[in-house]
Amino acid sequence: MDRSSNLSFIIKTNGEIIPAMPDDEEFSPQQIRDYVAGPPEVYCETHDGFFLFHNKEGKERGLAPNSFAATLYGKASLAAGSLVGRVFLAHPDHIPEYWKKSVSRD
Repeated sequence: MDRSSNLSFIIKTNGEIIPAMPDDEEFSPQQIRDYVAGPPEVYCETHDGFFLFHNKEGKERGLAPNSFAATLYGKASLAAGSLVGRVFLAHPDHIPEYWKKSVSRD
């Protein structure tokens, strides 16, 4: 994805990509929660500098795998099938600093 556009993206399990912008300067926790349909968790920082959020309870809730997002951004170190449900690809300029600090730097 192109960081220069300042867009973020919701990636649905069917592969549909929906552009998103924050209501204010940054996405609120509620906006991110709405995008991933549950409690948000940072899955990883992508190779292009975005932050990939998913539903922290997605596997337990039986959400469908998000094969498209996993193909684009999955980390080999994480268990296969762990990226489920809608995911949110957040532009780094539009999320609070605490989300960035929550990512483990392998």
